[in-house]
Amino acid sequence: MTVLTSPTDVYILSQWLAGDHSNWEQAIENPPFFAHIRVGIRALPNPITPEGVWLYLEQAYDYELNHPYRTAVLHLIYKNDRIEMINYKLKNATEFFGASRDRDRLAKIDAEAIDQLHGCTQWVYRADHQTFKGSVESGKKCCINRKGVDTYLSIEFEVTEKTYSSLDRGYDIVTDEMVWGSVAGAFQFTKKFSFSDEIPLGSTPQV
Repeated sequence: MTVLTSPTDVYILSQWLAGDHSNWEQAIENPPFFAHIRVGIRALPNPITPEGVWLYLEQAYDYELNHPYRTAVLHLIYKNDRIEMINYKLKNATEFFGASRDRDRLAKIDAEAIDQLHGCTQWVYRADHQTFKGSVESGKKCCINRKGVDTYLSIEFEVTEKTYSSLDRGYDIVTDEMVWGSVAGAFQFTKKFSFSDEIPLGSTPQV
């Protein structure tokens, strides 16, 4: 039975994502391939626009939580019968390091602090009543230079109420050969603490 994605799923997905996630179990089971990673995802206290939900994401090694190696601001809206997660980068990311665990710092993120990463929107659909699945929009337009090579980003992820898995890889724009990313499969995270009660349910999911 097909499960359609609806406007209210913007809030359900946001609530499931909002939290402090850890892959501790995976890191212990397979340390040569998986470091202990923490992913903090939290709603912006001051949404940049009233439509949809605005989330801040930071990903860090457990031993240096206040120096994340990845940060992003995500705008979740309902469009084209799916959820679209529009990806933004912070102009000065270091200014907000640790903000997923510091609401005062998180509240300072505004429209002037971010730039949209065009071509990097993630399309998300209901897989079933317990799972969302998503990937980067088609077209090889989300480009990243790694190791001196121009690559396009591939992200495949699944989200449930308590778990979050993500497989991020970069492929050579010319040859389509993998240049970087996990060779041992997706990172498997479990939500250790929830921030779902901070999701602003009064917003408008569709633009």
